[in-house]
Parts: sequence; structure tokens; C-alpha cells
Amino acid sequence: MGIDKNQVLKEVKPLFADINRYSETAEADLFLQCYAETQDFIAISGDGIIRNYTEFKKICKEYYGSLSKQKITTTHEIYHVLDDNTVVLSWSGHIEAFFKNGDFMKMENYAVTFLFNKKAGQWKVIHTHESTLPPEILKSK
Repeated sequence: MGIDKNQVLKEVKPLFADINRYSETAEADLFLQCYAETQDFIAISGDGIIRNYTEFKKICKEYYGSLSKQKITTTHEIYHVLDDNTVVLSWSGHIEAFFKNGDFMKMENYAVTFLFNKKAGQWKVIHTHESTLPPEILKSK
């Protein structure tokens, strides 16, 4: 029996919608639930640093703790179903971050590759790789 790509995408796309929603509303704990807390988890951030889940969780809590909200605009969203349990998503877009202290950060041409894996019936992100131009930061007055 072959891969039912439509069924796989029906399962993965809502998880990615959750990731975006929790990112926009700066809900770090819910955002992090979308990621696999495993020893083989890897996150490569826009600064080129490779982090394990514990390190990823720490920077996410710090970042989202300083935010009031974000606006995410998608320019590309390309899914590749590799098998019944593995999906690669290539995403690009723009992010506007609004900080609690009044500062504003604009990230144009932000790109992320996500590797989704299904274990025990549950989809999670097991690998991410981010790439972006340097952000434009506007200080509050």
C-alpha cells in the first residue's frame, strides 16, 4: 500500500497552523508542545547555532516572554511527504514582532525548514533550520 499523501497532509497542516498561531500570540508553552522533546531534536537558528531541545526551549521562553504578539505573513509553504511518518515543510515569509517594551522587529525573507515526524500517533517537529536576513529593529521612543 502506498503513501496516502492527502491523509498525511490533513494531519500535519493543523499542527503547522498551531505553530503559527502560538507564535503570533506569544504562547511559548503551547508553541513548544508542537516540538519533540527528544535527544535527537535539532534546531538551527538564524544565527547559525545548533541547539538541542533544552536549549531551544530556553531561547523560545526568553523570546516569547519578551513579546506581546507577532504578525506572520506566509509567502511560500511547500510540503514534501516522504513517507507515512515523515514530512518536510519549506516555509518562507515575513515576521513582525511587537515587544512588551514597545520595540518592534521586522524580519523580511524569513525561511524555515521543518521536519515533522509521527510517533505513537502524534506529529511533532524533530528538526528545524531557520534562515533570515538581519532583522530591522525599531526602538520604542
